Amino acid sequence: MRKKSPLRDCRGRVSVLRLIGLLLLAGWLVRLLRSLFRLCRLVCRDRKQPGTPNVPPWAYRQPDPLIYSQQYLQAQGLAVTWNNPDIHLESPAAPGVPVDSHDLQPDTDYLVIARVWNGATTAPAPGLPVHVSFLEFGIGTTRHDVGQTAVDLAVKGAAGCPAVATVAWRTPATPGHYCLQAELIWADDANPANNLGQHNTDVKPLNSPHAAFDFPLRNAAETTLLLRLQADSYDIPPLPECQPGNGPDAARHRVARHDRAAWPVPDGWQVALAPAEARLGPGESTTVTADITAPDGYVGRQAINVNAYAGQTLVGGVTFYVEGNG
Repeated sequence: MRKKSPLRDCRGRVSVLRLIGLLLLAGWLVRLLRSLFRLCRLVCRDRKQPGTPNVPPWAYRQPDPLIYSQQYLQAQGLAVTWNNPDIHLESPAAPGVPVDSHDLQPDTDYLVIARVWNGATTAPAPGLPVHVSFLEFGIGTTRHDVGQTAVDLAVKGAAGCPAVATVAWRTPATPGHYCLQAELIWADDANPANNLGQHNTDVKPLNSPHAAFDFPLRNAAETTLLLRLQADSYDIPPLPECQPGNGPDAARHRVARHDRAAWPVPDGWQVALAPAEARLGPGESTTVTADITAPDGYVGRQAINVNAYAGQTLVGGVTFYVEGNG
């Protein structure tokens, strides 16, 4: 029998090892090419214009400028007031002292004050434009520009948040009741749905034991809408005392305080809306009368909100305050 040559056996082992090494090298090259391809795809995706620096996704941050926004809050199933806690008026002669928006003098200078927040903890909004406008009292009425300013909005929890925007406004020469709007303008906003807030209230004393309010209801859309009116008694409740713990139950309790279903018209009160709904074409309007009846001998101040809906979408509203002296 012929013996196996040691040299031939050694060459065979070398060939096998070389083949294994080549296969491992090929696998490593394939993984490297795949990684380079993914990197190239990310760079190409993030590049907006030739020659501009690329910001990696992990370093990209967006601010979230926000204001008390009725449309946004109602979309979350929460009740709202049109007595906006982030918007009020002051007189230039008495800065820091709020002025009742339902008792404005014609052709008079006022300051519109808007408080602006940031929902983001990682990105400020320097030079944030704040645009102010006014509308005739009512729902869906025509908007008129007042002016615009800019504020430097810091991140949530830092000094400079909230920021306060001040815009000068001279009321129209025609006496009337006006509501205010403040809109935050930021192109790269993490949540642009909470950028528009409205302040729209009226106050009247009870008159044995009624209080009647008339206001226009207008369809500001470009299509015909069936607008339904609903009343509730929501008013922003006082802040609760700080309690230890911040778990899911505490968070649910805080949200439940503002649930729409928790604020019906109070027992003993009546709110008659005429008409309670109206089908209006684009730009059409009608006058609505809200007749509010209080319990006999009522003393105090009661909020009544009237909201207008197109389907499930909130299109506007007003807040009435009824005052009774018994």
